Amino acid sequence: MFDFPIFEMPTIGLRMLMAINAIIHVFVSHGGAVGGSVVLALAAWWTNKKNDLAGYETVYRLLMVFFIITTSVGALTGIGMWIHANIISPNAIGGLIRVFFWKWFIEWIVFNFEVILLLFWFMSWKPKAESAEGRTKSVKFGIYYALSSWVTMLIITAILGFMLTPNFDGQPWIDPEVYPGVVNYNNALFNPTWIPGLAFRTFSSIAFAAALAIMWTWLITSFSSDAKIRETKERMIRFFAKIMLITVPIGAALGYFYLLQIPEAARAMIPTAMMTRAFADKMELMYTIISAIGGTVVLTTIIAYFSPKRMPYIAATLMVAAFMLFWGYEERTREFIRKPFLIYNYMYANGIRVTDVPYLNKVGILKHAVFVDEDKKVLKEDKSNLIDVGHTIAQIECRACHTENGINGLKFLTKGWSEEAIRNRINNLPGGGTPYMPPFTGTEAEKDALAAYIASLNKRGEIK
Repeated sequence: MFDFPIFEMPTIGLRMLMAINAIIHVFVSHGGAVGGSVVLALAAWWTNKKNDLAGYETVYRLLMVFFIITTSVGALTGIGMWIHANIISPNAIGGLIRVFFWKWFIEWIVFNFEVILLLFWFMSWKPKAESAEGRTKSVKFGIYYALSSWVTMLIITAILGFMLTPNFDGQPWIDPEVYPGVVNYNNALFNPTWIPGLAFRTFSSIAFAAALAIMWTWLITSFSSDAKIRETKERMIRFFAKIMLITVPIGAALGYFYLLQIPEAARAMIPTAMMTRAFADKMELMYTIISAIGGTVVLTTIIAYFSPKRMPYIAATLMVAAFMLFWGYEERTREFIRKPFLIYNYMYANGIRVTDVPYLNKVGILKHAVFVDEDKKVLKEDKSNLIDVGHTIAQIECRACHTENGINGLKFLTKGWSEEAIRNRINNLPGGGTPYMPPFTGTEAEKDALAAYIASLNKRGEIK
């Protein structure tokens, strides 16, 4: 069960490490790759149809920006996601691969086609731009690129949806009594939040990409030495704003529909997910933030459409910033509302399967900690290694969300607590206002060791 080495990230913690990587990746994958491919293909088609060669050249310069970002930052953070997920919770990745092996394999094949098509589209743009026939063929490659990019989202969204709603029509994707049992792959794929989540992400990604295109169009046209390129500013910004006028309201409506498909227990976590526990009861602040993000997008879209020539850069920047804030909040919220699970009703956030808890409560979790030294997992008769054993338990059960003395640090969270109070708190998880915390798994002796270790954090350095 714990057949992998323990990896810790001091100060920032594993959760923040993953969050930083994931949020950067979603900016690039949604705004640059999926949404960007659709927006750029539409722009190439539109300028070619209008025989607007200067506009067509502006689209090429936009493609260059998107190409550089998606093939560098997107690729690095995509690989980073796999690395971080594997070192944080290899059990979860193993479970997901087992269910979605062929789907993920297909996604990787499609992703390779996506990259090849992007490379070919970009590298062949200039030669094909010299003739109408060549431009028409180039536009087709853009459409193929957009389609392949969207298919990768289609599959990944199914997996993300499964992690939140692994049951379909009340039928579990796996029989917990005979694990590993027979997996119902169709139920896993067609989970209740897949299609709503896919629809929401599709339209909001296109809107985000259009906002990015407006900002970069402003930069490219404003500082170009070519007068013809500068003259494309107004019509190109208005074209991208028109895309936003269509996709923003549709995306908002689909987002609300997606919200309604989320289980009630998960929806109850949204205030804490958005505002943190300290501000979870300040709903008016949450509504203010949501209204500010939505209002900024709507206002700047109206400015871009009705006054594109005078579109100030600050408005374009605010538009993109609002979308980035939205996606940052969306990613944090989507990940958080699954708590205390990593895969809902199947695996806790610390990687322990729900069906294994009764067994581990009898034999203890340290028995299966393969990569831990015996001195740090077997309690001596004189309990001289009690703190070390407790530290090992914390590494197994707490490190996914907590650090020792950094972000969400155990030392800070338990400052002023007695060892007895810590022990009682562990014994009553996930209660006490923290429904997002998994229950402690292990024996009573292991609880004692964990409490002793956490209590020791605030005793270090004391003058006796």
